[in-house]
Amino acid sequence: MQTASRPVLFALTPLAFCLLQAGTAYGQTIPGLNLTVPGGVTLPQTFEGDETQGGLLTPLGSASAPLPARGNFVQPSVGMSVVQTSNAYFGTATPARSDTIVSITPGIAFQTMGPELRTYGNFALNGQYYARSSYSNTVLPSGTLGLNARLIDQWLYFDANVLSQQNALTTIPSQSTGTATYTTTQYTLSPYIDHRFDDNLRLRARSENTWTQISGNQTGADLSNGRYGLQTIRLDRRPTPLGWGLDARQEETVYTDTGALTLRDEIARGRVLYAFTPHFEAGLIGGYERYSTGYASLNHSIYGVQANWRPNLYTRFDGVVERRFFGTGWDINASQQIQHLSLRLNWNRAPSSYLASLQTIPSGVSLSTLLGGMLASQFPDPAARAQAVQNLLAVTGLPATLPNAVNYYTQSATLQNTLTLTGVLLAQRNSYTVSVFHTKTQDLILPGTPPLNNLLIASADYYQNGIGLSYGRRLTPVTSLNVGALWALSTGFGPNKGVSTRQTTFIVQLSRRLSPQTILVLGARRQLLDTANTGILNANESAIYAGVTHQF
Repeated sequence: MQTASRPVLFALTPLAFCLLQAGTAYGQTIPGLNLTVPGGVTLPQTFEGDETQGGLLTPLGSASAPLPARGNFVQPSVGMSVVQTSNAYFGTATPARSDTIVSITPGIAFQTMGPELRTYGNFALNGQYYARSSYSNTVLPSGTLGLNARLIDQWLYFDANVLSQQNALTTIPSQSTGTATYTTTQYTLSPYIDHRFDDNLRLRARSENTWTQISGNQTGADLSNGRYGLQTIRLDRRPTPLGWGLDARQEETVYTDTGALTLRDEIARGRVLYAFTPHFEAGLIGGYERYSTGYASLNHSIYGVQANWRPNLYTRFDGVVERRFFGTGWDINASQQIQHLSLRLNWNRAPSSYLASLQTIPSGVSLSTLLGGMLASQFPDPAARAQAVQNLLAVTGLPATLPNAVNYYTQSATLQNTLTLTGVLLAQRNSYTVSVFHTKTQDLILPGTPPLNNLLIASADYYQNGIGLSYGRRLTPVTSLNVGALWALSTGFGPNKGVSTRQTTFIVQLSRRLSPQTILVLGARRQLLDTANTGILNANESAIYAGVTHQF
């Protein structure tokens, strides 16, 4: 199979399920597409966080986590879409060519629930036919399989999953080659401890281990398999009014097919917190870390401050600022829920690697998390709130994720400074979302480390700025209109000065529920791409599409 590389992918998640179907022709897919398994159904989900985080749900299997509202089920489904595009090679150096792409996607999802064990799966086969042979006709499997287990109540838990999908990697613009296809498969094992000795003292420890395999690589770039591990232990005493915390972590990234990079960050910290009021606490942090890249290492003390403010159930601020080996780092999060309005700010500066970033949400900010906080007062029960969020996404046609910066594939350590602002507003028949992001990624080179060009590794020095907007209107109880737009710019600096990519995308879509199990989608999109020094010739694409999905 031959597919086209996309040197820049910005994350505009489709406004409804069938848009995923309509956009799966490689080379003309909406950049940043979040590859939910086509043809499947959304599994009951939980949200990140715990009961101290403004009403968000705990991870399933933790000491206080409820089970999802829906129990055992098996859900077969099938989807079909037809896309007429003016440029099947959008985003590549191949001359433009129109084509008609037909996709048929059977899928199946299942879940089993027990008092101590949950298993789940979601699998699909996406068959694609190109009427004018722009690419080879293909059948692409994808899916996820996992379990959550409670091994010892109030003490020991275990999570495991396997995830496989196509085109999950994005090489940096200077590595663009014009043809690319690859499949990523990830295996994750994560035992953890979560125990409360009393109302004020809590112990948490987790060993998260993920192996990433890349197959079918035709990018021309060296895309290596890798392993990412995060080992943490934390003991916290809640401020009453004086509290304390001890934590240690080891984060390791290893690219297993090459000696280009091994990253390890080992940290031990202690903190003292004081509750000045029932809603505000602050304190001091001290610790030590060792950071190594396989070529060099650096030891450095850590010192900083921490503050947490919760004036009410709907307002939250958490901030940590530390002096570390790379300079000043921070992790600042703020959120505000006002009935039908949800706002969130995330600002972080810290070292990272591609595989480390892959463990977070790579293609966007979870809208489910925003909605979960918004519905906390209406649905105090977490399981009922999870179901309400899924119903709300289905009725409004809102995207499951909001745009965010791209996680470029690179086998080098990077320092990332990322600021993301997101918001969602729900009215009686209208819905609005907005996401604004700014990310600065720069090479992280320790003293004594060989230059990147000696390691045959391209520089990751880029700025990314963008804004995504979405509007939905419920025309009738079974019909919705959705409009989306994305403006995004990637600009190189340092070794990448003069390299840039600007993308603009517009989507209009009408969805109608023909029956409780069947959804019809009609839509159109327009994409514009302006590039400099990346070898891309094609800059425009227009497409219309129709799709239908049915759950049996």
